[in-house]
Amino acid sequence: MTKADEIILDLKQQGHKITEVRTELVKILLESDTPLTIIDLIKKLERKKLKPNKTTVYREVEFLRDLEVIEEVDFGEGKKRYEISNQHHHHVVCVNCKTIKDVSMDKDIDSYSKRIIEKTGFKSIGHTLEFFGLCPVCQ
Repeated sequence: MTKADEIILDLKQQGHKITEVRTELVKILLESDTPLTIIDLIKKLERKKLKPNKTTVYREVEFLRDLEVIEEVDFGEGKKRYEISNQHHHHVVCVNCKTIKDVSMDKDIDSYSKRIIEKTGFKSIGHTLEFFGLCPVCQ
């Protein structure tokens, strides 16, 4: 069973309707190595011969986000991007061409994060870490 099948089965078992658009959004986001905008998602759906209207895609993304299947990522560029939740990683972002790459971090970053929380007394609900710079093509 694929990860997409697991997510869809879980939604179905929770009593949610499984639509073709919802299923394909999950698959698209699982296949992507970068967070995607709504426009990106619509284009990828169209390549799969699906033509939902923009409102439907926004509604589906909101639904999946509210159920924590996907999460919203904001790189301060005025666009919201989306990716599958529970795949903890960070990003490198090119400030020129806007290329975004996922970056896995060594476990040391997690232990450092825990020490920060312990030291400050905060209750952590999550964190983000993004690196901004110029990609090899734009350098």
